[in-house]
Amino acid sequence: MHEIVLSASRRTDIPAFHMPWFMEGIARGRFEVVHPYTRRIRQVPATVPPVRVIVFWSKNFGPFLAGGCGRRLEQMGYRLFFQFTINSECRVLEPNLPPLAERLSQLQRLCADHGPQAVNWRFDPVCWFREGADPVRDNLDGLPH
Repeated sequence: MHEIVLSASRRTDIPAFHMPWFMEGIARGRFEVVHPYTRRIRQVPATVPPVRVIVFWSKNFGPFLAGGCGRRLEQMGYRLFFQFTINSECRVLEPNLPPLAERLSQLQRLCADHGPQAVNWRFDPVCWFREGADPVRDNLDGLPH
């Protein structure tokens, strides 16, 4: 069997909202995934091997970190990589996220726990907007350069 990269997930924020479901799939050794258009169920292996690495995509790694999921997965032999989308403090665009300082703290913790080579900071999307009579600004305001 060929090695695979398990992407968790670009469709939904698994680290923020679905880690119990994800860890149950790891324990079963497979995931049943429903295709969003055809509605067909596909079996995705979740064992080492064939899983070479798990890539987690999130805007909030707080629940993942609080649950100790990274350590448990690494102890089982999984390699981990993190795509962390961090935009600005602006609550207009992302009202349900933790404050920016908390998300930056999560970024530091991921780097400390798994190494900076395992973490990619990304922003998505870049938006220009205006609040009231304020000048036009972008959603990267407030991020360190």
